[in-house]
Amino acid sequence: MHILDFLDSTARNTCQVNNDPVRVEYRLVCTGELFPANVLGDWTGSDVARILLQEPIELLVASRPYDSYPQELVLRFTASLVNEGDNEVFHIYRPDQEIASDFAALLPLLCRRLTTVAMKTREQYYSPEITPILADFPTAAATAARVRYWAARPVGFVYSLRGVQIRSYHPPPQAFDSTEIRAVLFALPRWRFAPAVLRAARLYALAMELIESQVEMSYQLFVSAVETLASAVLKDWSPDDQGKLVSKDHLVSYAMKKEGLSKEQAERLALEACKGNPWSARKFKKFLLDNLNRESIKGEDDLFVVPQKFCPKDDRIEEAISEVYKTRSGMTHGGRSYPASAAIGPLTSVPVKAFDAISNMCPSVPPIGWFERVVNNSVCNFLRRQLASGVAEEPSAP
Repeated sequence: MHILDFLDSTARNTCQVNNDPVRVEYRLVCTGELFPANVLGDWTGSDVARILLQEPIELLVASRPYDSYPQELVLRFTASLVNEGDNEVFHIYRPDQEIASDFAALLPLLCRRLTTVAMKTREQYYSPEITPILADFPTAAATAARVRYWAARPVGFVYSLRGVQIRSYHPPPQAFDSTEIRAVLFALPRWRFAPAVLRAARLYALAMELIESQVEMSYQLFVSAVETLASAVLKDWSPDDQGKLVSKDHLVSYAMKKEGLSKEQAERLALEACKGNPWSARKFKKFLLDNLNRESIKGEDDLFVVPQKFCPKDDRIEEAISEVYKTRSGMTHGGRSYPASAAIGPLTSVPVKAFDAISNMCPSVPPIGWFERVVNNSVCNFLRRQLASGVAEEPSAP
């Protein structure tokens, strides 16, 4: 994960000038509009407001006008050669593509707006051995562009006794908190679970990319993103003995009734049977509930269209999260489909089958729009807590 080395060397100001550094520029596409959180007034007419981030990596708004949809961003940084391999095979290259992709994957998690890499637009070499005209190396752009973003949402008309009201379902402009994002990027390489954060961000970003077209796959990816981070953060966690016995109550009952063991013997057998259990489902639920700010997920969402009647009540959040994990397991191992209610969020309309499931009191999985909000809220709150606690540990090997 070269972005960790890049961020670490930038934080330490130890850029390896002897490794033939090259200044690169990438174009990103944002589904929405990012603007600096510290800018007052109309940012769309300010050139200074185009600067979203200056370090550890440069990020600027390139769109003209500023509020064009999708928004085009410029990513600039310096990439040096790296040497990878074993005792027999070596691979020397610049990992700028991986760094750009990982940064673009972190942005949807930190800003809750889909951001993807469109193309590389520039390579600037510093070596005096390179012919001057080729020092600013031409890169393929027009034929290499891969633009991926959500389709523009149509304007809706709401008819009521007060007349016709126009409602925009377009995601509103999102403030880009450069101070917090800069702090996360500089601190990330020092966290022991940094590789897990990046892997989770990649899964989350792909889920956001597919959420309009492949809801079931997107739901799976959101679950996997949480599972990836939870398994690293809660690596050494397990329930207390009472919690373990609850999970094996059927074994305790069988050992006492069928095998004639005493309660103490049956419980010792149950605890022994728990050894080696990764507790994946428990860690998944614990990570989300421990880091979720329940107040901040109440009320109307500004990104997805999820009517409140389809969102789990506060006293049912734990049950809903358990149902999410159970359904994911059923789809992965049994090929089952998600219920219609799971598709609520990405589109401006609610599937008719989802209304049928609610009216018939059928068990349903929470809408993907609600679950994405829970995932983003929990993960971002977790990262903020790490910053606040001043955690500074060397990352484990990728």
